[in-house]
This record gives sequence, C-alpha cells and structure tokens, in this order.
Amino acid sequence: MAQAIGRTMARNSLNRRRLLQASAGAGLALGLGGRLGGVQAQEIELSRDFEGTTLNLLMEDLLETTVIEDLLPEFFDKTGITVNFEKVVYGVMREKLVPQLAAGPGNGAYDVLELDFYWVYEFARSGWMEPLDERIANSGGAVDLSRYIPAVLDISSVVDGVTYYIPMFPYPMGLIYRTDLMDDPDFQAAYKATAGAELVMPESVAAYVDMATNVSKMDKGVYGAAMQAQQVDPIVMEFCNFLYGLGGDYYNAEMTEPTINDEIGVQAAQLYADCVNNAAQPGAAGADLNDTMATYLQGKAFSMISYLFMLNEANDEESSTVKGKNAMTVMPGGRGLTGDWSWGLPISSPNPDAGWEFLKWVESPEIALKRAMAGGVPAQAAPYDNPEFIAKYPWMTQARDMIASGKGLPAVTKQAQLVEIMGRHLSEVVSGGTTAQAGMDAAAAELKELL
Repeated sequence: MAQAIGRTMARNSLNRRRLLQASAGAGLALGLGGRLGGVQAQEIELSRDFEGTTLNLLMEDLLETTVIEDLLPEFFDKTGITVNFEKVVYGVMREKLVPQLAAGPGNGAYDVLELDFYWVYEFARSGWMEPLDERIANSGGAVDLSRYIPAVLDISSVVDGVTYYIPMFPYPMGLIYRTDLMDDPDFQAAYKATAGAELVMPESVAAYVDMATNVSKMDKGVYGAAMQAQQVDPIVMEFCNFLYGLGGDYYNAEMTEPTINDEIGVQAAQLYADCVNNAAQPGAAGADLNDTMATYLQGKAFSMISYLFMLNEANDEESSTVKGKNAMTVMPGGRGLTGDWSWGLPISSPNPDAGWEFLKWVESPEIALKRAMAGGVPAQAAPYDNPEFIAKYPWMTQARDMIASGKGLPAVTKQAQLVEIMGRHLSEVVSGGTTAQAGMDAAAAELKELL
C-alpha cells in the first residue's frame, strides 16, 4: 500500500492547488441544470424510502471529491438522504478501510466505498464487497455499464466474472511533449544534425527512447525525458507504459505463468533502463513524480511519460515556464497504463440500499456530465462526445484515446506486492547491478508466487 503514496501524495498536492482554479467550472456545471450540451439528460428515478438516512463515505481529498461534494445538496433534495464525506490523503485510506471492511455484515463505518484500482481484486476476493450484477439488472437502466468506456470496466469493475464495482474516474498515462520545440525549425535542425533523421513523433517505444536520447545529446538545454525511476511505485507505473507499449504483460492471458521475463519483457526493461540512463535528467533513478514535475515545468525536458493531470499542470500551474506549449498523446506503441477509481458497496455497509441510491445518482448521465464539466475525468463515454465539454477541455479528445487503449495492473490479488517486486528488480537493472534478463528472471520467480 505504501508503494503508491509517492504518486498519490503528489497528485493530492497538485489537485489541491487546482481546486480554486476549478471552482469557476464547478459553478458553471451547477448552473446548467438538466440540459447540458443541448442534450436532455436521462431521468434517473430515485427513491425517498430512505429519507433521514445518513451515509458516510471515506474519500480521497482531491478535485473529483470536491466536485461531487458541491453537488450533494441536489441528492438530498431528491432523496432526503444526507451524505458525509470524510476526506483524507491517499496514504491513510487503506489502513482506515480494512478494519471496517472486516467488521462483518452491517458493522462497518462506511456505507459506500471509493477504491483505487490497486485494491479491487483484494477487496472482492476477501469477501468484503457486495456483487452488484443483480442490483444493476434490477435498476431499470439507472445503472448501465454500457455507458462506460470498456477499458475502465476491464481495469476495475469486474473480478472473476462478477461485477463488484462501478467506475468513478480514470487517470491515464501517456506521452506529454513540448509542442513549441517539436515545431521549432532551429530545434528540428539541431535534432537532425544529431540524430541523422527528422524529428517526428515516435510510433514505437524503441523510437521514443531513441528520440529522447538524441534530444539529450543536443546542446539545447533540455533533456529528452523527465523520468521518475524511484522505488517503488514511481518506477513501476512509468515502466508499465514501456511494457504495454511493446505489447507485453506481466503474466500470460490465462494468468498461469509470468511473462515478464520473455523477450518482450526483457526488451521493455532494457529500453526503460536505457531511457533513464541516457535520456533523462540527472538523478532520475531516484526521482519521484514531484521531481519530474519540477524538471518539466521548469522547461528542462522535451517530454515526459506521465499522468493526464500533469498536462493541466504544465499548461496552468503558475510556476510553469512552459504554459500553453504542451500536448499529450497515447504512449508510443499504442497502449499505456490507466489507473482508475471505482465505487463499491461493502458487505459491512450499515445502509447498502441507501448507498445504492447514491450510486444511481452520482453515476447518472446528468451528474456524470456535471462532474466532467467541473474538471473531472469521465469514465463514461458520453461526455467525450459533448461539444461543450471538448470545447472547454480540448485535450480530453486525446484523453479518451489514452483511456480506451489503456491497461491496468494484472489480476493478482495482491497488486501492491507485484509493484514492490517489480520496483526492486527494475531498480537493479537501471543501476546496472544486473542485466535486464537476469532482473526479469528474478522478478518472474517472485511473481509466480502471487498466483
């Protein structure tokens, strides 16, 4: 669990700074009522049978939570149900949740869960989560999984053929790059003199590493890539994009054998190590997301494989020296890592039926679009086809492509252990303490034990 703290603490601090910036968008969304983008929102029938009930939810303290919190009076008006958000930083969420989940039916403190994709398999297979297929089937279309981008359902909704979760919002990774440098004739000429080839967007992982390496060789004051190779979470999240971009994976399709040490896995590890050592900023082997953010926002890097919200930071953050000079695209090779937060009903919920009313409301098309207009990243497909949404957030067209092609972590119960294992062995490869083949062989031996 602690492996994710560096990534998410950085995300928390960034989003807290964006809350005031997003408030104008939230106000706009709240004023749009039932018609958004000229399309009448689908009416979701909610019950007042649970009027007077209070729901308690543990929520990560970030923008999406604030957006939903601002909309809660509308839910109360329609149902008479009060919702309390206990907002905390990511690092304490799991330690607060697990004792409550293990308390037994109806005995927990939280009525509805917000879960990171790290936990979906563990919580479901521990018997802590209520299967939702029957509720969905009986909802009369109020909850319809066909509204969602299929990739997010694969990442964090279905476990062992059973629907336990409803996607809340994804956070995809992709390639962020400097458009001003990409389009600069002098920069292009210097690149051609160094690389012996034209500067073009790379179509493969190997081409990306080659491009970033050549940019670092140029005397232009920028590194080819800002990278985060610190153990444990940062290096693994970044490496996933190299692995997935090459078409590789940690296990075979049947989840019976590790494949991280096959030809593709070893190539991914080698290319990743080459990129850290030859294309990235000094100290990249020990850098986390905050470090890469600082490098890129200071204009010292040409590119960065990172999260979608980092594009907003580069273009909007007051300290950014590269405002309006950035774009984002799908990871070279066509696939990168996508994380996702989801909703679920714990078996320990004191008020599961009232909690289900909340889920019907918060994931209704109308509320989903209001959340998107206020700055959230939609898991549902419809907002991406809304012209007002795209006009306000034009980069969301690329975000949809990243999410649609994205891939999560493999379906092992203890995903945090997988990340810890991979982080250790990848660090050994990056430092030169072992070869890519030997490092991935050692990782595969430990990943086998997770099956």
